[in-house]
Amino acid sequence: MKKKLVEKDGIDACICKATGKVYVDGSIILTAGAKDELSKRGIAIVYGPKPEAAACPPGCTCEACAAKAHSCPPGCTCAACTADLERLMLGVAAMLKTEYGVDDLEKLQAISWQVAKTIRENI
Repeated sequence: MKKKLVEKDGIDACICKATGKVYVDGSIILTAGAKDELSKRGIAIVYGPKPEAAACPPGCTCEACAAKAHSCPPGCTCAACTADLERLMLGVAAMLKTEYGVDDLEKLQAISWQVAKTIRENI
């Protein structure tokens, strides 16, 4: 199953409409910034699947529902998977730049590709 990296800006899509919680069931990975923002908002993070009683309404776009609706095989190049990979690469590059001071463009690209490759091979 492909996992989606959720950053601070994307957490609204993760919040379950039925319970007001975020379920981390193996389909998403929350960044530290996303966890901090959820904590600030007082939104609970539940590590595990969403209970059946807390089913989302039809057409829900939370991450758990979106993951069920979009399940591609490894190595897929559809628009959704390509956008996810691009977002991951940009996130890794931004983290390397801000947290570790890496400014060399070639180094940022090389490390970002290696991280993406490692994640793809291990998910």
